[in-house]
Formats: sequence, C-alpha cells, structure tokens
Amino acid sequence: MQDRVRLRAEQCREIALRFRRMAEIEPLASLRRHLLRLAEQHDDLAARSESAQPVEQRSPRAALT
Repeated sequence: MQDRVRLRAEQCREIALRFRRMAEIEPLASLRRHLLRLAEQHDDLAARSESAQPVEQRSPRAALT
C-alpha cells in the first residue's frame, strides 16, 4: 500500500513539473498563472497523500467475526 502512495505522490509531482514547464513558455499571463496554480495543487496533493495515515488493511475473515 505504501508503494501506491509513493507512486501517486511521484506522479503528482511529475504532473506539477509539466505544468511548470508549460507555464515557463506560455506567453499569456492569465494562462501562465493558471498553469502555476495547477502545479501547486498537484504538489499539495502529493504532500497530502504522503502525510495521510495509512488505512488499516483487514482480511475478509476479520470482517466476518
């Protein structure tokens, strides 16, 4: 499960980096600001997913008792 969380965080950071690179070359200021906001949101999502408490895994048999 931790691998999934780490992978999701990495993917969010990669997407954030893409948005920042797009913002660097975007001539339109309003679109550039929007791209940077999207990058920040993805960085925040990555940080939140890493800091979230892991959900306890229960076996199917545990649910029956």
